[in-house]
Amino acid sequence: MFTGIIQDIGEIHYLKEGLYEIHTKLDLVQCKEGSSICCNGVCLTAKNIKKNLDGTFVFNVNIGEETILRSNLGQNISNKKKINIEKSLSIGDEIGGHFVYGHVDNTTLIKEIKILKNSWQFDFEKNFDNNNKFIVEKASISINGISLTISNVKDKIFSISVIDHTYKNTNLQFLNPDDLVNIEFDYLARFVIKNEK
Repeated sequence: MFTGIIQDIGEIHYLKEGLYEIHTKLDLVQCKEGSSICCNGVCLTAKNIKKNLDGTFVFNVNIGEETILRSNLGQNISNKKKINIEKSLSIGDEIGGHFVYGHVDNTTLIKEIKILKNSWQFDFEKNFDNNNKFIVEKASISINGISLTISNVKDKIFSISVIDHTYKNTNLQFLNPDDLVNIEFDYLARFVIKNEK
């Protein structure tokens, strides 16, 4: 389980079929073989964790066909794609965002990025069919693993307001219109809606 508070921007490299290598400045000393690490919103199992001489870390992950189909991790891997990294929660850790499970529901496109006076507005395509019920103003949502709040909802678009700290400490700064992002709906909201039926 994760909180959606990004701890580093790493790079993912394609090695061979199903096997990828991730580079990060995040301290992984306490991570063990098999630890869960959230990579662009996807919970992956880390193996072969190594510390480099410069203090950075590298680890390998296997990414299955289902994850490739449901997420953006299979795109442009050879281009050293920048991804958001977060270690899993430990008992006693602060929950600064919301509960993020790393189970990506959908991908969607960025439609527009607006630079405002004090923030950035990201507009996303709302194309989730029955899951559109989770896209409501002030609801939590995970986008590329980032805990965010939906600010506005229109017929085919929903918007996120991004403050300076979030923009500069996540891979949102590298994204452009028509880029694909990973979406995980608020997990607790699923149970509320289910219990209302």
